[in-house]
Amino acid sequence: MALEIYHIIFLIFIGALVGISMSFVGQTGQGVVVPLILLITGDVLLAIAVNVINDFIAATSVAINYVRKKQYYLNKNIVILIVVSLVASFFGVLLLMSTPLSIIFGWFLPVFIILLGSTVLSKGFPTSETLKEMVHKISRRFLNNKKENVNLKNFEKTPDNRLNTEEEQLESVIRPYSKLFFLLTLVLGIIIGLNSGMFGANSGFIITLVLIILYGYPLKKSVGTALILSIIMCIFTFSTYQILGYVVKGQFFFNWEFVFYLGIGSFFTGIITSNFVQKLSAKAMGRGMGATMIFLGLFSLIFYFIS
Repeated sequence: MALEIYHIIFLIFIGALVGISMSFVGQTGQGVVVPLILLITGDVLLAIAVNVINDFIAATSVAINYVRKKQYYLNKNIVILIVVSLVASFFGVLLLMSTPLSIIFGWFLPVFIILLGSTVLSKGFPTSETLKEMVHKISRRFLNNKKENVNLKNFEKTPDNRLNTEEEQLESVIRPYSKLFFLLTLVLGIIIGLNSGMFGANSGFIITLVLIILYGYPLKKSVGTALILSIIMCIFTFSTYQILGYVVKGQFFFNWEFVFYLGIGSFFTGIITSNFVQKLSAKAMGRGMGATMIFLGLFSLIFYFIS
């Protein structure tokens, strides 16, 4: 379909918002891109596929600055999380294409995004320090032997759980390879995968939280690592949409015009904003993320009521 000039302007503007949103904690543009493309085309699967590839563009542009400043860390424990997420993403795409679940892209998701953004704006983005007490309470219910409890107490005495060198192993809140660690990795990996497959999100926001809780990452390093992992999720999820789209629906879901104009806004604002965000404190990053999420949610509701 031929795009009108106002469509192009809106696409570039929305893409710019996604680049800004991605720069803070890897938050996807799904809540506003999907309703906009759905409004223009009426095809929810096309809208989701376009959002996934635009998230890939935005995440790549933002990740450049995080990687350049070494705000990332990859270790072998993350392999479990990403494998579970990819498998769950496949089934999420299949479930969406086989059921009438597209109704969730009406008012529910925008309202959820606004409420979540309001919480982050008022309370700040959770860090390993703010989550530590909650996680310890959960841990004590599952970890009953004396050795594991001693490890938890030793961790509590650590004033700041940060990475000193790239080779140093991060000390996680949950003891690595414990039963609770594997259980949470499995559950959270499934949530990440379903979120990507069913909702077309890069899941950077959720991955950031997981890295903080399970792996003890500081906020900026968790964002940088989450962006790298979300790029992998986007490539896999987009490929799955095309393969299953052809097998189940008999068509591919892609539109180069939508991707091009959204990508222009996302790429350039992602590079510019992520460089600025590097200078902010974790608290300021959380506040910025909350404000951006509320703004994106409001735009989504506007598109929904227009349609």
